Amino acid sequence: MSEIRKNYLVTGASGFIGGHVCEALCRSGARVRAMVRETSDTSHLRGLDLELCRAELGDAASLERACQGVDIVIHTAAAVGSFGEWAHFHETGVLGTERLIAAASRHGVARFVHISSIAVYGFRPHGRRLDEDAPFDRHPQGWNHYVREKVLSEDSVWAAHAAGKISATVLRPAVVIGARDRNAVPRMADLLRLPVSGLPGRPTNRFPVVTIEDCVDAIVRAARSEVAVGRAYNVSGARSVGLAEIYGLVARHAGLRAPGLYLPTAVVLPLTGALEAVWKWLGKAGEPIATRIAIVLSGYDYDIDCSRALRELGWRADGDYEAAIVAALAVPNPAERGSRAA
Repeated sequence: MSEIRKNYLVTGASGFIGGHVCEALCRSGARVRAMVRETSDTSHLRGLDLELCRAELGDAASLERACQGVDIVIHTAAAVGSFGEWAHFHETGVLGTERLIAAASRHGVARFVHISSIAVYGFRPHGRRLDEDAPFDRHPQGWNHYVREKVLSEDSVWAAHAAGKISATVLRPAVVIGARDRNAVPRMADLLRLPVSGLPGRPTNRFPVVTIEDCVDAIVRAARSEVAVGRAYNVSGARSVGLAEIYGLVARHAGLRAPGLYLPTAVVLPLTGALEAVWKWLGKAGEPIATRIAIVLSGYDYDIDCSRALRELGWRADGDYEAAIVAALAVPNPAERGSRAA
């Protein structure tokens, strides 16, 4: 079967990464089934030569319909965001992935490409370069549901692969930025708008980031590579960027003051935890401006090794961080941000 005649199911197609994956596949001439929820905003998919499929990760019957006649699943849907209850992350990210795997297996889907995250290694000090063989953080902070979700969903994927139910590939992106980013860059700008904004850690901390174009290129390459079966790939930008530089770029293009105050992460974490508690007590919708996951992501130094993707996929991450930040700041609707299933 020629590559462009293969049928792709992209979950989370209304989300940031999933929407861009759909666009890339359509440009290549592939047949694309874009899985979205009934309530999803699909405006960015209009004009693309694809099939919209209304299905839910919580609805096994709808997943059966979504997987019919599919050759490759690219699973980008998950509970995203940095705030919320474990039940939501578990139901969407873990149990939802397991339901999708079961449907894909029953329909003989040839490949299952799972989009995970560097979060599986944990958001904490590591003291080493993180390659794909680094251990998972199986004991994350009690409040860190995102890390727990990503670890357990990957466990499910690899267990199904080992059992011969699917042929899996996993990609672990860093913080993805670019057009239609509704989380990372807009939230950085929100933090800089506070009357007093102190960043955790040191200005030289390496911030793990990749542009959406580079991330999608890695996903598509992996989906089309037989070498990638049974493999995991870190996906992060080739050029190291420090905390001060990335926030400085956000400040410049958002018309805000660049950060100048840096506080120990150990000091900022409990203060942010108190903010989260007050936010919940007040019953406010969405997420507070600062969350503990954002603090640990910015507050430690991360060195991500992506050499495997270079060797095996020929992938190079040479995206322009500044251009990606400019595109991300064009997000028109701040109400779209927050914890949700992509």
